[in-house]
Amino acid sequence: MTTQKKQDPRAVRSKRMFKEAVVDILIENPDISKLTVQKIAKHAELNRATFYLHFLDINDLLKQLVYDIFDDLLLKMSPTLQIDNLNNQEQLITFLDYFYKHRKILAVLFEHPGFNKKMHMTLKDLIVIQRENECTDTKEITLSMDIIASSILGIIMWWLRNGVDFSSEYIAKQINELYR
Repeated sequence: MTTQKKQDPRAVRSKRMFKEAVVDILIENPDISKLTVQKIAKHAELNRATFYLHFLDINDLLKQLVYDIFDDLLLKMSPTLQIDNLNNQEQLITFLDYFYKHRKILAVLFEHPGFNKKMHMTLKDLIVIQRENECTDTKEITLSMDIIASSILGIIMWWLRNGVDFSSEYIAKQINELYR
């Protein structure tokens, strides 16, 4: 029997504070090249030594932040994908609500190709899961999963940058109308 070592609450708190600090800094100035460990530590009200206890460097912190975002997104989406009687519109609204809630940091992260690629793969996986739940014969699908994932990603990126005045419900309705 393996037991997992419980993380020190102070370490969890410190990591969270560094992640929140980097998000705040990037929202103010999205230029990642301007990030320094000193700026992040100062904003988190912690010191550089504590930073290096938890992260190898800024890229390691950003990578962990992105993993947290994807884990959280999948955690939020998994229950809705398992419910058979939930319609596509409700699932899409739940999905879009997550993006709207985290729109400021996601708008910054969308500027980076690696994040876009990972998001595209996640969207494609969610579409495949949805199609399997609907028992749709994948041979009969007229649009490729890549095309659908790319277009939804494009809509989300536009929405976060230019159309935040539109509700999740409105955007979900527009997406559903595209794929009737």
